[in-house]
Amino acid sequence: MTNYIDEIFLRADLQQVREFLLQGVGCDIDPRPYLERIKIPEKRALDRLEKEYPNKEEFEEITGLMYDYVDAVQAVYMEIGLQVGALLASQAGGNLKTAFAKDAK
Repeated sequence: MTNYIDEIFLRADLQQVREFLLQGVGCDIDPRPYLERIKIPEKRALDRLEKEYPNKEEFEEITGLMYDYVDAVQAVYMEIGLQVGALLASQAGGNLKTAFAKDAK
């Protein structure tokens, strides 16, 4: 199984981002606020689980497991995003330092 998280860090390069922005595929922009983008699929999932698990205890158990999973994914991707952002900021800072050093000559 390919470690897709390692692939994220391999693509965390300003030149890779540049190429994506200039040549990459676009996506449909979702104009809805973040909370709405989260709440609608959450409601759909909960409604479906409620149909499948009409027993309140079973429903609570399965939704608890679902929220544990979502919390773990959220934490991991937040950490990845912060690290990738720091890598890109570091590269940008290095590029600026190089550019300013050339201008100073």
